[in-house]
Amino acid sequence: MCCDFAVHDKGDGNPHTHIMLTMRAIDENGKWLPKCRKVYDLDEHGNRIGNHREDIVDWNKKENAEIWRHAWEEKVNDYLIRNNRPERIDMRSYERQGIDLVPTVHLGPAVSEMERRGEETILGTLNRDIVKFNSVRKHLRKVLAELKEWIEEIKKILSELKEEKEPTIADILIDYLNSRQEAHNGKNRYFYNKDLAVDLKQVSQIVIFLQQRNITTADPLWKMIEEVSAVQSRIDTAEEKIKELKKGIKFIGDYTKYKSVADEYSKKKFGRDKFKTEHSKELNSFYRAKRWIDDNPNVTTKSLKAELEKLQKQKAADVTLIESNYGSLEELKRAKFIISKVLANVKYQEQEQSRQSTQKTKQEIIE
Repeated sequence: MCCDFAVHDKGDGNPHTHIMLTMRAIDENGKWLPKCRKVYDLDEHGNRIGNHREDIVDWNKKENAEIWRHAWEEKVNDYLIRNNRPERIDMRSYERQGIDLVPTVHLGPAVSEMERRGEETILGTLNRDIVKFNSVRKHLRKVLAELKEWIEEIKKILSELKEEKEPTIADILIDYLNSRQEAHNGKNRYFYNKDLAVDLKQVSQIVIFLQQRNITTADPLWKMIEEVSAVQSRIDTAEEKIKELKKGIKFIGDYTKYKSVADEYSKKKFGRDKFKTEHSKELNSFYRAKRWIDDNPNVTTKSLKAELEKLQKQKAADVTLIESNYGSLEELKRAKFIISKVLANVKYQEQEQSRQSTQKTKQEIIE
């Protein structure tokens, strides 16, 4: 196989290479070999009933692209390891890797150059929005997971305490403040007042925050977290549907744009191979679009755009809703440490009293 490659590195941060591979093999004498051969189709009696073309080599098979990309991935990662670099590449898409992130779009050399010059582009802005959204969503899900785990801990501790009346979160925070006041005893008056003021401000903010939202015990807190999770799930579903709708709009546009090229190709009796080579991009786009339209016969650009606009509005509203609750989740996260610490301390005191009572009973039996 012959390989022609050109490495481009202008020092602008975009080094790359262009590679072209032959479709024909070449023998030891430098002679080009045929790209394909004619194969006769035979019936059950061995008689010829037709023929078809068959490639001599398998260099153009799609499954080989997967194999070669994987080999490239391993080679690059091997050199990154040798040079003590933390980066790694993966030939698989986010979806195939099971990574729940929205992928950024390819900018291309022209847009990349405009961005480097400080010119804001639509694609560059889109990528910045995607990176920001992924960061917010990743952090949000981490906070949600921690809060759900915390709620389960609170429920478990409260059930073990077996109290006639379940303590409210506000009561717990006040108990925490009292314990902090005891901890500050013995300090210099200046530091005593300073540390107590910090505790008082922190607890007051949390109490006000919970009371404004009518969150007094674990159950309404759990409900709020579940509601935010449901909104996040709606956003994820909308994103997937939006991608499909945009793809459909593009296919309908490509079908209309390249139909004349496909019609001209189908009418040609001579020079078909040359025409196909010269217009391969247009023809490929047309036939891809035609397959999609055949699978979705009653869909129009107008209906897709209407659905797309509706979904984008819904997604924007849901994103705004989450952003408005984002700070709330941070407040709840800060409350987590305080509440968990107080509940754990209450449980410890219960256990300590039980242990002392058991020891007293044992002593009475011995006496």
